[in-house]
Amino acid sequence: KAHPGRRLPAPVRDFRSLMEKKWITIEGRVGKARAGPCIRRFVRPRDTVTLQAALAERGSSPRAKNEVEFLERVFASGPFPLSDLTGRFGNAAYLAEKRCRKGFLDIYAQAVYRNPAGEILFPSPRPDRLYEQQARSLARITAGLDGNRFSAYLLHGVTGSGKTEVYCGAVEHAIRQGRQAIVMVPEISLAVYMESIFRSRFGERVAVYHSALSRGERFDQWVRMARGEVDLVIGARSALFAPLERLGLIIVDEEHDSAYKQENDLHYQARDTAVMRARMEGGVVVLGSGTPSVQSFQNAVSGRYRLLSMPDRVEMRPLPEIEIVDMRTEGPPGDRSLSPRLVKALHRNLEAGNQAILFLNRRGYHRLHLCRSCGRTLFCPNCDVALTHHRKEDRLVCHFCGFMSKTDVKCPACGRDRLKAFGFGTEKVEQEVAERFPGARIARMDADNTRRKGQAVSILKQFSDRRVDILVGTQMITKGYDFPGVTLVGVIAADASLVFPDFRAGERTFQLLSQVAGRSGRGDRKGRVIVQTFQPGHYAIRAAVKHDYVAFFNEEKRLREQLGYPPFSHLACLKFQGNRRRETGETVRRFGRLLSGIVAGWPKQGKEIRLLGPVEAPISRLKGKYRWQILIKCRRAALLGHLLAEIRKHAKSGLQSRGVQVIWDVDPYQML
Repeated sequence: KAHPGRRLPAPVRDFRSLMEKKWITIEGRVGKARAGPCIRRFVRPRDTVTLQAALAERGSSPRAKNEVEFLERVFASGPFPLSDLTGRFGNAAYLAEKRCRKGFLDIYAQAVYRNPAGEILFPSPRPDRLYEQQARSLARITAGLDGNRFSAYLLHGVTGSGKTEVYCGAVEHAIRQGRQAIVMVPEISLAVYMESIFRSRFGERVAVYHSALSRGERFDQWVRMARGEVDLVIGARSALFAPLERLGLIIVDEEHDSAYKQENDLHYQARDTAVMRARMEGGVVVLGSGTPSVQSFQNAVSGRYRLLSMPDRVEMRPLPEIEIVDMRTEGPPGDRSLSPRLVKALHRNLEAGNQAILFLNRRGYHRLHLCRSCGRTLFCPNCDVALTHHRKEDRLVCHFCGFMSKTDVKCPACGRDRLKAFGFGTEKVEQEVAERFPGARIARMDADNTRRKGQAVSILKQFSDRRVDILVGTQMITKGYDFPGVTLVGVIAADASLVFPDFRAGERTFQLLSQVAGRSGRGDRKGRVIVQTFQPGHYAIRAAVKHDYVAFFNEEKRLREQLGYPPFSHLACLKFQGNRRRETGETVRRFGRLLSGIVAGWPKQGKEIRLLGPVEAPISRLKGKYRWQILIKCRRAALLGHLLAEIRKHAKSGLQSRGVQVIWDVDPYQML
């Protein structure tokens, strides 16, 4: 059995085999203090005692009256949490102890289950039937489950094709076999949404597990899993490690999402780890997406995964029409964010009583401040990043380290008070929409206003209940939600993600555009999408406009094959950071020469390895640390593992003695 704080039940020999192949590295670390069961004190009447007997010994003072009410409450309600009684009777502990000594009451301690599941906010009744493409895909997955051996499926279904019903059918089949399942989602708010759907079908033998739960709630969910009281676990990355001893099915929804990559502390790609765990358990893994990652689709094309296609929306509803607004010629006047065409479309949409989504993957009000005297941009003092203006707090904020300052600052370079704000974020878009449409009900959903538990779910519930007409948000609103009332989606800055120095920039742009466009027209009315861009000719934007994943994949595959990027190579990024710029740079360059020497010493294998760097990271300073990186390309994963193992032998003493830390990021997703 697995218990909180102990190791996950898994085939240890398989782990050792993976370590020997240099596919994984296991490090021992001192963890944080762990949670434990919630022990609460209860008070109850003794079995042989009546209320009349307990009341026989009472005085006539006001205190006695309070004691009478206390006893009446305990005898009427049976076992009662002492802490709850203390809220009503300030001296409840004293009264309970007094009556316990006289033999009328018992005080005892008991573990209390902390249940994070609330009401079902998004109920999902079982459909009368599956559509043909759903039934066909489900039949292949259930055949894999019946085979009782590892198999991997890529479910490529356009947005609105009904992938969730396939997931439900697969989970139901696994449970009928006496096996357990894990459903992974990239966002915590989406986990709550999916929890409602699955609890509607499978009742209370569903556990939810993610970082938004308190440590105590996670502990209790873990105990339920370890005791075998759960058939299905729903959650984000960490749900993958649920202690399920009869695991037969893992579903990774929105498998393309970069949120599946753990970027801090322990680095791992949860999607790929899910495939590995399914292989170790002899189970089935289903990777689902309307815009599969290039790696996963290549695995399907090459036969490593089995490809399941769902090219049509349910009820043969059409995909939304996507229009391009060329911001070079049709852009809004001044510092506005909404083009005239998008404003006109919003007017018509509101008049028709429909809902709209406005997507901008940039939070805050103004993006940066520029000095009109010397041209200097106002940067964070700890990071090589421009400060963002947040109007609600009236503060300049660094989105990387959290630094905050007042807005009435002078230029740190020339000392003059001539700073001008440029750019816009979701906060400014929300304000502009409110000014243009004063009668509309508007909500915003981004990381700034969903920090507290339940805030994201509350916004989604209001939108689902049609108490909101226009929802403004970041990528949080693009994933997996089904809002039948949405008939218009506006993409404010489609090319914002294209400027990142990352070989996946085109892929992420295509995925974001396709996913947010997929929120439109999922009900009875046809959908429309308006995309504002300065690069209408970019292949990722052109393919998204045509809903043509295959065209995008073929072009992206061609480029990556030419440049030697995944899936045609394996990457590792060695990220260095230190307190002093010059010493950090010298140490990293010395390390780069060492690395080049190791590769040169492998005459045959070295030809398969390419080193890029060392160079300063695109964000050269972060949280006060100076940053460098070396990118390693290798055609074979095993060879890359052997190289990293060899580097580790030399790295630890040489770097630590100079105060430089190295982060070993295999299959990097964040290149900044």
